[in-house]
Amino acid sequence: MPRNTMEELVLSSPHPHNFLRIAADKYGASVRILDSKIVRNRYVEHLIDINVAPEQEDQLIADIRKDEDILDMEVIQSKGGRVHGSITTGRCTVCKEVAASNCFLASVDINKGSARWTILGNHVSSGELLDSLEEAKIPFGIELKRNLRERELLTARQEELLRLAFERGYFDFPKRAGLKELSEETGVKTSTLTEILRRGQKKVLGEYFIARQLPAPPKTARPAAD
Repeated sequence: MPRNTMEELVLSSPHPHNFLRIAADKYGASVRILDSKIVRNRYVEHLIDINVAPEQEDQLIADIRKDEDILDMEVIQSKGGRVHGSITTGRCTVCKEVAASNCFLASVDINKGSARWTILGNHVSSGELLDSLEEAKIPFGIELKRNLRERELLTARQEELLRLAFERGYFDFPKRAGLKELSEETGVKTSTLTEILRRGQKKVLGEYFIARQLPAPPKTARPAAD
């Protein structure tokens, strides 16, 4: 594989920080790490976004501040239980190794008991990152590793029409809008619109199944011609 080929890595790991465990497990909050960077050559500052029940917001922040792993915390509380800002920690985790590497942290999904990291890098940098995680003895699993060229991304037109069809209720049951209504609204012939939506749905479903690494259904043999 060429050294400069971009790759997508999806890694899984136990909760790397107590504040994530507190937020996700204790309070059932939705947590996102938006970015991470190395500060003072040894600590990691995380840009975070947390959504929690409004009545639990103050207690959640208080619990996180009390955690011994938190070196600094600056957050803003918004209406509806949203907390966003920065948290600085000292623990060596996946995010610290990513921040110190030549890879990019695309997203982190936090669930009860685990974290799922989506990371972008070239063939060399992603390999070096995996080596660094092993050397640091950070537990992780590789859920997905693929060449970004393998991804079938939606064209702008496919995304536009798929979004419109979704918003108008084309995919609802029963449908709230049919091809004729969508065709009249967009000025696209129904035959063309059908093909665009079909191709767009195929790409979206392909991305979904690849990301989840779900096995494809077994192929059934075609009936022999009479």
